[in-house]
Amino acid sequence: MAEKHSYITIITYYGKKKGSVSVEAFDTESLKQAVANAAKIAKITPKVEDFVSLPSPKAYSETLKPSELVSKSTLETTPELRAEYALLAIEKAHETDKRIKAVAGAISNMIEEKLIKNSLGVEAYDARTLSNINLTVLGNDNGEETAGWSADARRDISKLKIVEVAQRAAQKASDGFGAKIIEPGEYEVVLEPAAVGGLLTYMGLYGFSAKMYQEYRSFLRDKIGEKLFSGKLDLWSDPLDKHCLGASVFDGEGYPTKKLNLVEKGVAKTLAYDTLTASKDNVESTGHNVKLWRMMFWGDSFPLANHLFLREGSSTIDDMIAETKNGILVTHFHYQNVVNYVKGVLTGLTRDGTWLIKNGEIQFPLRTLRFTDSFTRCLKNIDLIGKYHELQDSYSYVFQGLYPPMKLPSFKFTGSLKK
Repeated sequence: MAEKHSYITIITYYGKKKGSVSVEAFDTESLKQAVANAAKIAKITPKVEDFVSLPSPKAYSETLKPSELVSKSTLETTPELRAEYALLAIEKAHETDKRIKAVAGAISNMIEEKLIKNSLGVEAYDARTLSNINLTVLGNDNGEETAGWSADARRDISKLKIVEVAQRAAQKASDGFGAKIIEPGEYEVVLEPAAVGGLLTYMGLYGFSAKMYQEYRSFLRDKIGEKLFSGKLDLWSDPLDKHCLGASVFDGEGYPTKKLNLVEKGVAKTLAYDTLTASKDNVESTGHNVKLWRMMFWGDSFPLANHLFLREGSSTIDDMIAETKNGILVTHFHYQNVVNYVKGVLTGLTRDGTWLIKNGEIQFPLRTLRFTDSFTRCLKNIDLIGKYHELQDSYSYVFQGLYPPMKLPSFKFTGSLKK
């Protein structure tokens, strides 16, 4: 078991000099010391030349109601109930195939409360509940090992699809025996929702963030307004959509959030801003500041389009497979990294279920593959976009949204695991 506790971040400005301290202690003396430390840091740091002001009070949207964001059953969940869910997942996975040898993962529930106040009068508070199951199932048959994965996330823990997740992950592990090696090259690809989410979250981070754009690290630099992607691609960020588990009426600075159309019929439309990047470009913030980013920027204040939605189509994954002559079905990616910022080249590995498709039928499972491709090249043409999946398997603490499956006519695989 693991727990995450509350913390307070104090940010102070002396002119254009900034200091920041985070603490988990809430007693008066500790908070006084934290404020003093933030002030000391601010006085010795270089100026933030683009800083103009903290946000001032503004009206927040009334479209999100607290009753829609907080689930009583999630709030009152006990460790015993999580243990029952875990046992159910383990039993259902093992029932799928006698070759299933291990079930690993996590079932979590949380209440997230966020309070922001500043010296200009901003006061913002919201709360939401979250629950998640993330499952990896391992199979073994005479020494050959396989893995299958699935996940689901809900606001109400009683609605988590425990059985479906366990059976799906186990079936992927079961179907993974007999994996073969194929030569790298360009293939058609059918991406399940989690794989689509893996691509688009990186596109949001390294393309549509105003900070990346201003630092000449965005592949969209000087291309806003151009048709860069397939006309079938409509992408937006909407922190106010209640289907988004991280929905909120304000961002990490207390600035009102709003829907932001990023791509319309393949045309790159705009960027995600916070107050700092907006002041540099002399525009209004779009309410997309994130201060909880810990993976790559270690707490840096950052504008990020992280409530992403891709417009769904009408196809199913079976439809996509039937339309594929020589392609690959991918469950999801991991170890994704940027190869070239300005060209939007991303690399990563397939994981927990990859299969070769020939003439509309799945032939056999594949060993781990590496892909290396650019957003603008692989999304220039899109064959099919599917319906939203019944499982919300693309949730993460930073990135939340809805992604349907997608079939692309060309995707570059640049390596294959040989052993």
